Amino acid sequence: MTVVEFRVNEVFDIPARGGLIVVGETRGGEFTGIPLLHDATSGKPIRILAVDHPTPRTRRTGETILVVDRADAPQARTGQVWTTAGQ
Repeated sequence: MTVVEFRVNEVFDIPARGGLIVVGETRGGEFTGIPLLHDATSGKPIRILAVDHPTPRTRRTGETILVVDRADAPQARTGQVWTTAGQ
């Protein structure tokens, strides 16, 4: 299985949205469907609710937008790395 990493670049907490909006870059491949990720440092699972639609910015930069459960806010910090490794 190919290991895909997601590096968190920005986090937005927009009250009208169902979760945190996390913008980041993927390494090692692309996500198919809703990925099963965990924090690369702590091993804690990250509850991904959705992969959001691309925006003009993410089309230009190649970033991905994930909607993440607000309960995972401690792991949703700029610079954090989430991974599919170990699944």
